[in-house]
Amino acid sequence: MESTIDLIEQRDPSLNAVVYKAYDEAREKAAALERRIMQGEPVGMLAGVPTLMKDLFAAKPGWPSTLGGIRALKDARGAAGVWSTYPLKMSGEDSLLLGQTNSPVYGFRGTTDNTFFGPTRNPFNLDFNAGGSSGGAAALVADGIVPVAGGTDGGGSIRIPAAWTNTYGFQPSIGRVPLKSRPNAFHPGPYLYEGPITRTVRDAA
Repeated sequence: MESTIDLIEQRDPSLNAVVYKAYDEAREKAAALERRIMQGEPVGMLAGVPTLMKDLFAAKPGWPSTLGGIRALKDARGAAGVWSTYPLKMSGEDSLLLGQTNSPVYGFRGTTDNTFFGPTRNPFNLDFNAGGSSGGAAALVADGIVPVAGGTDGGGSIRIPAAWTNTYGFQPSIGRVPLKSRPNAFHPGPYLYEGPITRTVRDAA
């Protein structure tokens, strides 16, 4: 956990991929998980794997949700008991959530940029964008900071950044992964998919 946090602090100033950091929460969960492992208790299949969720239609109680950098939502927080699928399932398997990744407003661009957080840069060439709308997630995975990050896709938002950053993005078939989102007046379901962005096909599998 500490090495992942160190990597984010070293690399993210140039990438601009992380828009919310929950380091203290992640450290507490990592320590609790370590105690469970030391005591021989059962743990999830992704125990200790660091990850981040996308700041778009994602929801986690108490965490921000700006819908891709809408300045007016900077102080909005997730309602108690409301989770989207990616953070819920990853947490259920004892993966450790460190924060949220950058996205364009409403995910309506093939690049990751917004007026609130700014652009996410491609780790292979910082003069270029990481693609969108899951560009923050793809940049972190491509740069070797985390092995997996959560994305969403309605028109290429997993596939575009995966192609631009030499990562692997999985868009499930419609209905294969149930979509739960933060309550809002704009929701593109059932045409929005949650899926992982990883370094390899094996990791995604």
